[in-house]
Parts: sequence; C-alpha cells; structure tokens
Amino acid sequence: MRFGRQKRRGNITVLVALCLVALVGLAAISLDGGVLQEDRRKAQAAADAAALAAATNLYQNYELYQGLDNNDKAKAAALAVASANGFTNDGTTSTVTVHVPPTSGIMSGKAGYAEVIVQLNQSRYFSREGGTGTLPVTARAVARGMWYAVGDGIIVLDPSSSGALSAGGGGSVSVVGANIVVNSSSASAAIANGGGTLTAPEFDVAGVPGTSTSGTGSSFSGTIESGQTPIPDPLAYLPVPDSSTMTVQSNKAINYSQKKTLTLNPGVYTGGISVSGQGQLVLNPGIYYMDGGGFSFTGQGGMSASGVMIYTNPASNSDNININGSGTISWTPPTSGVYTGIALFQARSSTNTVTVSGNGSTSMYGTFYVAGGPLKVTGNGTGDVLGSQYISYDLITGGNGSFSISWNVNQVARTRLVGLVE
Repeated sequence: MRFGRQKRRGNITVLVALCLVALVGLAAISLDGGVLQEDRRKAQAAADAAALAAATNLYQNYELYQGLDNNDKAKAAALAVASANGFTNDGTTSTVTVHVPPTSGIMSGKAGYAEVIVQLNQSRYFSREGGTGTLPVTARAVARGMWYAVGDGIIVLDPSSSGALSAGGGGSVSVVGANIVVNSSSASAAIANGGGTLTAPEFDVAGVPGTSTSGTGSSFSGTIESGQTPIPDPLAYLPVPDSSTMTVQSNKAINYSQKKTLTLNPGVYTGGISVSGQGQLVLNPGIYYMDGGGFSFTGQGGMSASGVMIYTNPASNSDNININGSGTISWTPPTSGVYTGIALFQARSSTNTVTVSGNGSTSMYGTFYVAGGPLKVTGNGTGDVLGSQYISYDLITGGNGSFSISWNVNQVARTRLVGLVE
C-alpha cells in the first residue's frame, strides 16, 4: 500500500511539473506575443510615415517625373523617415523595401504611388526555450502623391444662400465635359430665371429639393441630384503668389486708353491695370499680381494673354476684375508650376465681384478662382468660350447670347492628392 501511494505521489509530481512547463511556455508565448504586437504597431506607423514621405516627394516633383521616382529621391525620403523611426534598414535588425511604383496590391504598377514594406527581426525573450532565431514582424503601406485635375466644371462654395447659383438672362450657357456642384443647403440653392438655359451633364446640389426655377422658359438641363454632400474647396491648399519674389513693374495704377498696343510683363502692379478704348493689350506669359486697384479691360480693343494668371489683392470694394471688351480676346492659363490651369485668382478674403463678359469673339481658358466672392459671367455674342472651370463662392450667369465653359484636363486647376491608400 505504501508503495502504491508513493507511486501515485510521483505521478502527481511529474504531472504538476509538466503542467508548470506548459504554463511557463504559454506565459512566454503570451509575453513575446505582447512585445510583437507592440512592434507591429511601431512597424506599421513607420511604414505609413515612410510611404507618406515618398508620396510627398512624388507630388513635389510630379510636374517633372509624372509620378515616377526617376532621381530616387522619393525612395531616399522614405528610407530617411523609416530610419528616424528606428528602422535603419541594416539588414539584420530591420529591412525597409521601397517600390515606386508599387509591385503588389491594387495600385501595382501605377505612377504616383509608393509602396513601403518594413520588416523588424525581433529577438526572442521569454520563448527562447521553445525555438531559435528571430521573430519577423512585417508592415506594409501604400501612399499616393500627385497632381490631379479638379474634375467639376462649376463649383459653388456658398454653404447656405438661396440662389448661390443663379442662371439668368435669355441666352444659353453650356458646361462641356464636367458637372456642376452647388454646396448650398438652401431649398432654392440654384435658381434659373429670365428665360435662359444652363446645361450640364449633372447638377449635384446639397439643398433639398435642390433647385427652383422661375421665369418663362427658364431651366436647368441635365440630371439633377439633390441632397448631395458638399465638397470642400479643392484649391484651399493653393498658396498665394509671393509678391516679394516678383519684379515690381509699376508703382502706380496703369490707365491706358490709346489706340496703340500696350505690352506688359509679369510682376507686381501696385494700383492695378485698366485698359479701355481701342488699344490692344498684350500680356507676356507669367503671373500678374494686382496689389490693389484690380484689373479692367473694356472698350473696342483686343487682348492677348498666353500662359497668364492674374492674381488680385483688392485694397477696397472698388478694386474689381472686369473683363468686358468687344474686340478679340484670347487668354490661356499657365501650363507649368503650381498655378497650372488657373487664369484668375482673387484673394480668398475678398468679397469683391469678378465680372467676365463675352461679346462674340472671346476665347478664354483656365480656371476662374474666386473663393470669397461672387463670379458674374455673361455672354452677349454667340460661340464664346468663357473659361474652362469656375470655382467661386457664388455664381451668376446671364446675357442674351450663348457661351460655354469648356472643361479640359490640361486647362483647369489641379488639386493636391497626398495620402495613404493602402
């Protein structure tokens, strides 16, 4: 009997020992697992930050390389950020792999995207008895960095007013190749009156029911979608031109009414520019900064502006942009730099009205950007092209003629797309 009891006690001892080994093993795995989870979070944060660094470089050089890393600077930026976060790519403790463009996932092979894979080779701590070698922890991130053409033909930013979009006059206005967005939540956010027609493929209106019309024959032609989510200003990121880096071309207002041709160069114009009468105005390519005074072109003369953006910083309510010449007007926006595709840019803090009119021989392309005030566009001729895109606080269209807003991917403003996508 005594022998039997001793045997049972021995069995129990062995069983307890085995259980203790198992418990210790589980505890070790649990403890190492907790460390690995923390390492996984750190690796993912590093991968995200590194991918964003690469994407930022792709965005900054997008004009040169169209989203490719031809000079390896995007890769270098990613590696530097990963190293700053403790992943030095020494090949032993950690490895950091950068692919521009990505070689896996839904963005594989697409320019403008960067893929970063971070691997940490974690040493074992409590689980050394259960295995040898390091424990790999891997994280992956993909970020996008590019310029992208703003895809709507008209964007009205006013969040609440009735008639934020007001289509008047007896003529017809057509938005070609893009939709109209109206952010106003008013039940009469968009109003048509006077007998004219505003045509677009689609009207996306925040208000409910979205539109109202009045006046015989007045109408919006196109699919109307009510109750849509307002969109933010796509050009809110756009910096104001730095006048301190520009040539001062005039220290006083220019008022020109002669019959001769006036040729001007880009730079700062204190007091603005006003041209009237029968004179011809030629603006050489570049940025024209109106430091007060506004910009006015009226009369019977013609205007030629190739690769030009006019920026106005009004000093008073009378410092407006007014383009209303009866002669031939030809205007295209810059084709390179941060202001690519932008023809007019009024200071965001200004509520002044920008007025543009066509009288039958006007061809203007580019984005009219008036984030803080109303944009008034009228046509009294036929066949005018009055811009490629309007982004304004409010928009008023009118006139008894016909004109179009001709959206084109190469002649409209670009928005910045930088962010994680995977």
